[in-house]
Amino acid sequence: MTSGVSTMLSLGKVPAPGVMIDALQEVVVETALDVAGAFSLTFGLAPTEGGDWSTLLIDPFKPMMPIGIRIGTGGMPLPLAVLNGFATAQRARFAEGGKSVLEIRGIDITAVMNLEEKAKAWTGLPDGAIAAALFGQYAVVPKVTMTAPRIVEPMGSTVQRGSDIRFLRRLARRNGFDCYVQPEPITGLDTGYFGPPTTTGVASAVINVNMGSLTNVRDLEVRYDMARPTLAMALGLDTATKAPGVGVAPVSKLVPMGIEPATLRAVAGAGVAGAMPMVRLADTGGATVAELQPSAQATVDRAGFALTVEGTTDESVGVLRPGALIAVRGVGRLFNGLYQTTRCRISLVDGRFEQRFAARRNAVTMTGTEFVAV
Repeated sequence: MTSGVSTMLSLGKVPAPGVMIDALQEVVVETALDVAGAFSLTFGLAPTEGGDWSTLLIDPFKPMMPIGIRIGTGGMPLPLAVLNGFATAQRARFAEGGKSVLEIRGIDITAVMNLEEKAKAWTGLPDGAIAAALFGQYAVVPKVTMTAPRIVEPMGSTVQRGSDIRFLRRLARRNGFDCYVQPEPITGLDTGYFGPPTTTGVASAVINVNMGSLTNVRDLEVRYDMARPTLAMALGLDTATKAPGVGVAPVSKLVPMGIEPATLRAVAGAGVAGAMPMVRLADTGGATVAELQPSAQATVDRAGFALTVEGTTDESVGVLRPGALIAVRGVGRLFNGLYQTTRCRISLVDGRFEQRFAARRNAVTMTGTEFVAV
């Protein structure tokens, strides 16, 4: 592996034997806010005296075998937990010249949370309490933002139709929340996050672009979808009173990550064009008028993330994690500032560490204070 980069594997909650670590040729880990985390491990295979193949002989990878992956950079004594998953597939490729390999693929705990389709009424519970209960069923430590009840008896109940993770992500969308599972870096315990996007705080890493010897990104692209931010209006009919209702969200309630919020900037531009960016939510699925406003607000909050960056870094940046903040500088005053990481793909191949990442931002123009605490 790359100098200064270390890898630790656990199989069934115990460290993998040294012979397997020595045979490890490639590690790929993909994590994201909106989809399940996945991994791929490639081990070299060698013929044995008995006519079998190393690794295959001991058959360590049973279906749904728990696998933990830790990656460390900068010579840290304990590599950080990046993914806890389960083996879901294996593929052996046999070739001459010592090129035979065994590839193991897997996915994180959300794969287990997606196995069973359910129909269940969550009577009298707010979305945050439902999320905490569901995470707890899978021994996932809940990190949940509590919400107000959407609907209570005798008006009705929140009803789950589908797998647990799909239901959780539906609840997250209607609140404008993120919903994902990732291991705590030190303890390695899986933590389930159900809450608003992180837009304030200290950056976990600084991405330097075109800054001479300080440059730590191979390539970086910034995209600004100026037509994305919008206002929202939710229309509905109260099932009990039959009275029509409306919920209006004129601006995102999330703290802007720069001086100019993307939503307000889009509204100002639309005023010049003579057409206001407005989404009308005709069918929110709510049973009461009280549910309309949160639905509209969630739409506006999500739409405000109009800026995205994608880039490739090496091990000098450290291991990036979806949900965490990064600071980007060297891309101009308009685009400099804090971004929330949304996706990361780490690959250790042929002794080379590469990290492909994506991040988002809900404002433009740096504040000037982003890099003080980094």
